[in-house]
Amino acid sequence: MKPSFRNTSPSFRNTSKPSFRNTSKPSFRNTSKPSFRNTSKPSFRNASKRFSPNQQSFRKRLSPIRPGEQMDYKNISLINRFISEQGKILSRRTNRLALKQQRLIARAIKQARILSLIPFLSLK
Repeated sequence: MKPSFRNTSPSFRNTSKPSFRNTSKPSFRNTSKPSFRNTSKPSFRNASKRFSPNQQSFRKRLSPIRPGEQMDYKNISLINRFISEQGKILSRRTNRLALKQQRLIARAIKQARILSLIPFLSLK
């Protein structure tokens, strides 16, 4: 009769398999997450809104260009409203214009300058 080696294990072989997984799972639910935002200090946006005494509701401002007016290089009375005393084109925020209107006004001002209808510089 042959001896059975299946039941007996050699000394160089370990029968228990190595476990790479930790069987006890850590509990993350009880630990608090690190807070990246400091809640003790108010932000500048909230502080400025809080301390403004006359807070007006934001409403859409009317455009300074009337619907019938042409935004053209020939309309110098309209163009002069959007030029500063130094002869610079005023910003969109100052002009209260839409983006498309500001582009058209800037193009009209540049064309009028090239055609010498308005000066490049105003030395006052």
